[in-house]
Amino acid sequence: MKPIVTLLIFLLLTPISWSQKVQQHYFDFTSTKLSQALSTIETQFDVKYSYVDSIVAPKVISVVHKKYTLTEINAEIESQTSLKITPIDARYYSVSQSDEEPIGEEQLQEILVEGFLSKGINKSNQKVILSPQKIEALPGVTDADVLLSLQQLPGVKSPNETASGLYVRGGTSDQNLILWDGIRMYHPGHLFGMISGFNPNVSQTVHYQNKGTHPKFGERISSVIEIQSTDKIEDTLKVDAGINALNADVYIKAPLLKKTLGLQLSGRKSFTEWLQTATFNSLAEKVFQNTNFKNFDDRNKFQFEDYSAKLNYKPNEKTDLSFTSIWIDNNLNFTTETETDGIHNQKMMIENQGFSLNWNQQYGSKWNQKTLLYYSAYTFDYKKNKNKTADTFELFQKLNRVTDSGVESSFDYKVNSKLNVELGYQLSGNAVSHSFTSESQDLSIILDQKQLYSITHSGYSFLKYKLETWNFQAGARYNYFSSLKSNSFEPRLFIQKNITNALIFQTSYERKSQIMSQVRESVVNDLSLENYLWILSDNENYPIQKANQYTLGLIYKTQSWVFDVDAYYKMTKGITSLTFGFLNQFDSTMHQGKGFTKGLDVLIQKNAPTWRTWMTYTFQDSQNRFEDLNDNHYFAINADIKHAFNISFYKKWNHYSLSTGWFWHTGKPYSLLDATNQVESFNTERLPAYHRLDISGMYHFHEQKAWSGKVGFSIYNAYNQRSLISKEYERQYATIGSTIRATYKVQDYYSLGITPNVFVRVAF
Repeated sequence: MKPIVTLLIFLLLTPISWSQKVQQHYFDFTSTKLSQALSTIETQFDVKYSYVDSIVAPKVISVVHKKYTLTEINAEIESQTSLKITPIDARYYSVSQSDEEPIGEEQLQEILVEGFLSKGINKSNQKVILSPQKIEALPGVTDADVLLSLQQLPGVKSPNETASGLYVRGGTSDQNLILWDGIRMYHPGHLFGMISGFNPNVSQTVHYQNKGTHPKFGERISSVIEIQSTDKIEDTLKVDAGINALNADVYIKAPLLKKTLGLQLSGRKSFTEWLQTATFNSLAEKVFQNTNFKNFDDRNKFQFEDYSAKLNYKPNEKTDLSFTSIWIDNNLNFTTETETDGIHNQKMMIENQGFSLNWNQQYGSKWNQKTLLYYSAYTFDYKKNKNKTADTFELFQKLNRVTDSGVESSFDYKVNSKLNVELGYQLSGNAVSHSFTSESQDLSIILDQKQLYSITHSGYSFLKYKLETWNFQAGARYNYFSSLKSNSFEPRLFIQKNITNALIFQTSYERKSQIMSQVRESVVNDLSLENYLWILSDNENYPIQKANQYTLGLIYKTQSWVFDVDAYYKMTKGITSLTFGFLNQFDSTMHQGKGFTKGLDVLIQKNAPTWRTWMTYTFQDSQNRFEDLNDNHYFAINADIKHAFNISFYKKWNHYSLSTGWFWHTGKPYSLLDATNQVESFNTERLPAYHRLDISGMYHFHEQKAWSGKVGFSIYNAYNQRSLISKEYERQYATIGSTIRATYKVQDYYSLGITPNVFVRVAF
């Protein structure tokens, strides 16, 4: 191990620089459209400019006939247009407004749809790219919450109405790979997932992929949510601070060495432990329904916080180094006291922390190397303590811990302007443990306990090829799970054809695998939203999950209209089902099975200079089949939502903006039990339809270079529709005999009621 560490340190401290001959070419532009001029420059210098159409389209440029170097012609463009041209590497350049962050490598591909639902959301080939700090008001979303913003997209749903519980194309929330600067996130939420655990006011870019995924991404079989904080080193100190009805936050960007070393710090802290606003009370009512958690105060409190730091180092134009750390924390402490039950205290701590080291090195104009070191740790600790008298007590404790660390490196080679090849290797290690213990003054029982670890070696190759109106992306990933002595081969393919300037055809295929997942525990506690634990595949009870997905889509875009249709078929195997006794009174075993999802995502959007309206529709049919259940027949998954519809409208008046949206979807399925606790039918019944109206507004009260300020509001479920969103059978453990003979209580869970929120932000 020492030689490897020594080599990494040596390479990190000895960046390689290359030189190349300065080229000159003749140019002669007279009131030429900038987009046309950029195209000519690209051809002459074999470079590529990335930009958003709306900022380039109105610009023109004029230069006298003579020879220019690339640096000189770029300087002329900046001088005449007030735009900023930023080199990304030796060949790629970003064109942006002077007061905006330049477009990064994620947008080097052509942006297919600019303003996808909102400014700050763009669609690029098989990706949707979000810049939360630029997003305009979305219906019901406060402060551009990252995960809530994603739920505005077709095909992204949260059946339990949480921010972090994203179900994408039949996949469960634990099947989404969520990364923060390469750090694996296992609990990306606050307040039991009701809001995102990522501060949306940090300068960041979110890449969302649900098809044709790059082969560098493995580990999960559903979507990829890759969050990258900015690498930009500011010229001056910048501070962004704000407060809403749940928390306050601050974000600082400070230059330490001019254009060479920069520091970013962010912190967000709730004040719900001191002040319970109407927003918190509404969220708490939804989260803690069917529990004894009532009347929060300074004794009974829930609090959350998150912090991040990033150090950027850029010794030269070809070398980028960054160190990132993040910490997300949730704490609950609740005590009740009655004459019959005595003192009853429950404590819960959920923590996700991690760090990463990123090194990006450019070698000449052709080669690029990326290296990542990361570490992530997730801890869940829940204690339930009941003291009936001074001499009697009952204690239940649940622990779940995950550590995830690894190193990965890739080399990218640009063969020419049309062909790009990438090779990479990844080494990762996972350790997962859980335990359930029950104690009293007379007895101590370990109800369940397990600890597993795994080491995975992964290699991948990726090829991009552009041929006139065709765009081909093909790759493959190979995983070897050493602890399981198993492997998986995962081909990936994405093909795009520009039929006309307005009509685009897309198709893709991908295979993925997953060895870490969440299961619902059979030991009941009072926190129904947290009755899940992370487990690792063991090739026995918990097999490796594998999925194959095929997609077919069309995009039609004009200056004012967008039509986006995507059909998909997904097959999954290696899934499991804990029966908890309610499927069969004497059956507490694990059933293995497989499933499929077929669906259709549709978006229709109309754009105008000061307003925008859009409609989304999703059809989804998700079914699973398990051994020895339901006569081995398929039945709907618990989160199956057949039809989902949304229509939204956005309007801007000078410094004011308003957005409203109506959301509707069919109810989830549920099973019926007979008098003997046997299942009469597997998910054949449906809950009533769900619907709500959301409103958001914003006012920019000051917009100057020295400082800016804005205020806003959001109203979630404006007409206070309390829909039934879940019907669950919770096993009761009232007596010792109930551990042998199962008894159940039906619990109905309702949606969030009307939830207002307000915010104020200033930046300077």
